Amino acid sequence: MSSRPPGRTPLALRFVLSFAFLYLALIVAMGWFLSRSVESAFTEGLFDQVESAARISAEGMPTDNAELQTWADTMADVSGYRYTVVGQDGVVLADSHSDPATMDNHSDRPEVASAIAGDTGRDARDSDTTGFDQLYVAIPTDEGDILRLSASTNVVAAETWPYRSSVILVSIIVGLIGLAVAAWLARRMTQPIVELTEQTRALAEEGVEPKLTHSSVREIDQLVTAVAVLDETNRSRLLETERASTTLEVVLGAMPQGTILFDEDDSVVYANPSAHALLGGIPETLSGLVPFSFQDVLLEAREIGSPTTVIVEHGKPVRQLRGIATPFADDKRILLVVVDVTERERAASVRRDFVANASHELKTPVSAIIASSEALQLAVERGDDSSLGFARQIEGSARQLDRLVADLLDLSRLERDDPELDPLSLDHLVQEELERVRPVADEHGIELTLDVTPIQVAGSRRDVAIAVRNLLDNAIRYTPTGGSIETRLEAVGNDAVLRVSDSGEGIPTRDLERVFERFYRVDNARARATGGTGLGLAIVKHVVESHGGRVSVASELGAGSTFTVHLPILERQIPASN
Repeated sequence: MSSRPPGRTPLALRFVLSFAFLYLALIVAMGWFLSRSVESAFTEGLFDQVESAARISAEGMPTDNAELQTWADTMADVSGYRYTVVGQDGVVLADSHSDPATMDNHSDRPEVASAIAGDTGRDARDSDTTGFDQLYVAIPTDEGDILRLSASTNVVAAETWPYRSSVILVSIIVGLIGLAVAAWLARRMTQPIVELTEQTRALAEEGVEPKLTHSSVREIDQLVTAVAVLDETNRSRLLETERASTTLEVVLGAMPQGTILFDEDDSVVYANPSAHALLGGIPETLSGLVPFSFQDVLLEAREIGSPTTVIVEHGKPVRQLRGIATPFADDKRILLVVVDVTERERAASVRRDFVANASHELKTPVSAIIASSEALQLAVERGDDSSLGFARQIEGSARQLDRLVADLLDLSRLERDDPELDPLSLDHLVQEELERVRPVADEHGIELTLDVTPIQVAGSRRDVAIAVRNLLDNAIRYTPTGGSIETRLEAVGNDAVLRVSDSGEGIPTRDLERVFERFYRVDNARARATGGTGLGLAIVKHVVESHGGRVSVASELGAGSTFTVHLPILERQIPASN
């Protein structure tokens, strides 16, 4: 989990700061209001005090204008107020602080104007003479002049300062108490949020399932409930996602096709085990992918926005790989599926070769039959004695065609149907097949020897008999007159091992790996002359492998060949019946 971003203030601190700001604003407003109220009260009191002093002083004011200046100075020294006597025309007659001769006409002064009108005049302003704030009170006297007294407002400030100090001190004390209470309340109110934050962080930790604490605050409790529901929903979705991911991983991992996913920046996001096996390793980015043809097809598919396919050869031994590049519709990701089509292509090639070879093999005896039939017709028309020879040629070609068709049918059946495995006495079957071919061997002067050990295998009697018959027939066909064929059956470990050895011409080393292919002949002329179809050894290999065994050949030119068949021995031997 990431920590709280820098520069963010806690909620409790914000609450306290907000309270402090609001409190300060309230205190300033209240202080200003109280200060103005106290100042107004003291100012009004000072006005009354000055007015009282003016009325008392007016009773003793001299009537002689020559004495007014002296009287004003004396009264100012005694009272501390400034005394000014103004005539009805506004001319200053006497002033305790300035020379009347230098003073302006005062008829425009508000307080003087009110007194001239017969009322008591009051005003507060800066004095043009002293330059300080002054309170002015003017009253009309019995002699018709105007008596004006003024006092400095500093007196008000001095009188109100103790009250202001008290207000400021009390405000500070109350503010500090309020801040403490606000901090305590903020901490108490935010504590459930802090706890919920820690619990929510713990919810995000893998494998941690803390119990969410409910709060007495309704809104916070609703938030706790919402977080609990969200956590349950997320856990359910996470579980579903993990299950889907695991399922996909198992499915893709079990697929024989290689699967590689490239991100928008060409980095490898996923590759299953089959991709590693087929390509011999997976790079980190697209630029390291081999074979390089796959890079081209991926880039082409991404550019055109549709799947693209390519077949390349790769690895040792060389395998044929089909690459299918499929781009994503909503972004630049792209999927590469690699399929090993080596066996498929080989099977297709084998089928094509089989059809071509079968057509050729069928055409040969059919052509011979047609040619011999035409010759036979001519010989019969002419009464030529060679007609018998042509008839024999037709018979031989027909028998060759019959053997070829029979082998094709056997091979087709063997490839189509799985063998039915029953307990089979292999030694008895080998003896029967040997006796079946003995007349042909005797006709060619070939000696047959047999050495068998009683062994049972699980197999189809019909199919195994065909395989043994083809091995013996192949040995007789390639063994010259006066030669010998040795057949041996023995148990070697868990296998029944059948060896058919002949003293024939042998097989060149270059042909040993191909003798089990369909229609493959070491010597085509000799094979056709002896009636071979080219399918016998292919049938042998198919029968043996379908029974869980294997067949091999060892040969040396001029020294004969040995074909060896391994078949699994039946675990529980069943006594042979008489």
